[in-house]
Amino acid sequence: MRFYVSQNCFIFLLVFLMNITLHSQVKTDYYNKMVYKIYGDLNKDNLDDMVVVKENNNDKHNPYLLEIFFQNKNGSYQNVFSSTKAVMEKFPYGDARTEAVLEDLQIKNGVLIFRNQLLKGNFVHKFRYQNGDFELIGYTFNNASAGYIEHIDYNLSTGDKTEKHTAYETDKVLKLTKTKNKLSVLPKLKDFSPLEFSY
Repeated sequence: MRFYVSQNCFIFLLVFLMNITLHSQVKTDYYNKMVYKIYGDLNKDNLDDMVVVKENNNDKHNPYLLEIFFQNKNGSYQNVFSSTKAVMEKFPYGDARTEAVLEDLQIKNGVLIFRNQLLKGNFVHKFRYQNGDFELIGYTFNNASAGYIEHIDYNLSTGDKTEKHTAYETDKVLKLTKTKNKLSVLPKLKDFSPLEFSY
């Protein structure tokens, strides 16, 4: 059995494939608002690398694009990482509701630090470039729970984890737990989504 494709059908298919290719090439151009642009040495070569976060404010969800650039010796920058999920959408439901808002982004001692604001607290994720990847080495969580403030500090490099509950008015420590849980494989920035990386 033979199948015949008309010339018009072939042209339509060709145009369709070209549109898909063009869309994949320019999709980062949709992020039209610069939110963060920070500099610091991430790969220990004594050159200031660059991290940028851009927002697409033409989309009702206001998604973000995270990009990391390593600086070359000649002063140029090379894109080594990009993600559209590492910074959560400002409006994930398409209305005025938010869940996690990136309130601070910094590079300190070679560590890339994300601080996200929650409805009743915040959490911090720390990533270091090592083993050819950006790996999660630290996690801190603070939350205003019913009757107490919940605090979690987890050093993923050593496995040391502290959980503490403190009374609002008296600052009395209601609970203090220290455990050790060293992961054999550290989580990666390429898989990072703020609400999913909780410990």
